[in-house]
Amino acid sequence: MKRKTIPTGKLTRMEWLQLRRKGIGGSDASVVMGKNPYRSILQLWEEKTDKLPVTDSGNEYTYWGNVMEPIIRKEFMNRTGIKVRQKHAMIFHPDYPYLFADVDGIATDERGEKCIFEAKTASQYKEEQWENEVPEEYVLQVQHYLAVCGMNKAYVAALIGGNKFVYHAIYRDETVITELIRKEREFWEQYVITGKEPPADASEATKDYLDKKFSDTVTDASIQLQDSMKEILSEYQEVDSKVKELEEQKKGLANQIKAAMGEYEVGEVDGTVVSWKKISRKSLDSTKLRKELPKVFESYCSTTSYRKLSIA
Repeated sequence: MKRKTIPTGKLTRMEWLQLRRKGIGGSDASVVMGKNPYRSILQLWEEKTDKLPVTDSGNEYTYWGNVMEPIIRKEFMNRTGIKVRQKHAMIFHPDYPYLFADVDGIATDERGEKCIFEAKTASQYKEEQWENEVPEEYVLQVQHYLAVCGMNKAYVAALIGGNKFVYHAIYRDETVITELIRKEREFWEQYVITGKEPPADASEATKDYLDKKFSDTVTDASIQLQDSMKEILSEYQEVDSKVKELEEQKKGLANQIKAAMGEYEVGEVDGTVVSWKKISRKSLDSTKLRKELPKVFESYCSTTSYRKLSIA
């Protein structure tokens, strides 16, 4: 099936960023699914509804990712013998025109099958994770591309820490794609098109986004919450109570384990190893420092603030 494409080779960086706002791309997939560690679905919604200005918010990681992409592509071809060509175009889903793929390349494997190619750079701290598998946010990106392009396989190559090269094959997963498209359709059709703000998800990225966005916009005035919040508040209190109960249970079980371990640092039963080792660390006695050297204490003090959520 022929798919609509828009050439991107002659677009400026800002034109390309503006075009990306017209739909959901591969890098948006993990955000929609609540699996992106850096971007919130609320931020994505503000971008797609033009509530945030179009900016080139790239950082050192994205910059070097772009610089290293052709090198990673060449190394992948050298190591595998698989040819990769750049597409220089956005490809659109035949049934959902707001879903697009802007891939790093199209590979042709040893059987002549067309595959997606993606190049990534990663910190050396991610080496162990990349050795075993592709991180989840990139798996979702690739599954989005496979869905849009109608392909069955992708290769993801990564340069880790500037000196470790790995690559993995990812195959089309219809279960993942079905759920991914369902969530992407819901996000676009129910929230972007209508302009209605989506509900906050449970991701750490959304927590960070809300904490940062509203950290300084504090007013003493009270707000009358909508009736729909009653159920959410009730559920929050119920979950909070269960968490406290579980923490008490956990503490009691830990005490039983400690009592059984006694002076021993390591225990074992049926292959399960228990460790209760002594850990020492130095910490600053701020009370003593403030009392004995108050000026030094004050000169090294810094103030941090945050908003604490509580329900009475």
